[in-house]
Amino acid sequence: MRRSGKAFWAVLAGGCMVSASTALAGEEAADEPRAGEEVGRICFGRDINNFKTIEGEDDAVLLEKGVNDWYKVTLIGACSYRELKWAQTVAIEQRPAGGCVTSGDYLVFSRSAFGDFSFPNATRCAISEIRKWDPDAAEDEADVETSPED
Repeated sequence: MRRSGKAFWAVLAGGCMVSASTALAGEEAADEPRAGEEVGRICFGRDINNFKTIEGEDDAVLLEKGVNDWYKVTLIGACSYRELKWAQTVAIEQRPAGGCVTSGDYLVFSRSAFGDFSFPNATRCAISEIRKWDPDAAEDEADVETSPED
């Protein structure tokens, strides 16, 4: 009986940490002009078209769906910029639902260009948040700030 009580508190503490990290991610997104509205999922035709890291930002990558349709994905796990900047390939962890990713799903990044997802070449990261990404928004905002007033 005592062990289950400890397990309950461990699960509760873990849930609080995930909630806190998600809340912080939402606050950070509000400060980032390129991060748009939160979306529930991204569905890919066959594979993730492209991905890239955000320089200097840990626990986040950009995923491309189609052509120039970018999404910022906030990650949980050992998913630092230092680790992911060397990744050559990314895959959605296998599941029956197909090519869509949602919060709670896992992405696996590999340093191998040939898709070797075995340890130690791979990094597994859980998705905590997905937001639409507009790479031109920062430039648009800078134009508004520097434009002369009438």
